[in-house]
Amino acid sequence: MGSPRARRWTVAAACAPPAALLVYAWGAIHMYAPDIREACALDHGGWDRAYGQVSYFPLSRKCNAYTDMVPPYVTPTVVVLLAATALFTCLAVAARHDHATRHRKER
Repeated sequence: MGSPRARRWTVAAACAPPAALLVYAWGAIHMYAPDIREACALDHGGWDRAYGQVSYFPLSRKCNAYTDMVPPYVTPTVVVLLAATALFTCLAVAARHDHATRHRKER
């Protein structure tokens, strides 16, 4: 049996990637509109064809030089959640190793 601490870090490591995926999907939803020109004109201050490219990482769909259809918090949140996944995985492995080492010494 692993330690409770290792289990907690494992659960955290398992929860962070789906959370990152949900945030990414939330941002991706903001990129699409049936009529991009109209959406930009109504909600984002106008459309400028020179800035209309789509980027999937970082998520971006600019309407013009000043506004992006994707909320600005999306990419940093996804990066932090993916980094947290790596950190939580390392902490889970370390906790399990520590538990196994202590368990061996007690024998």
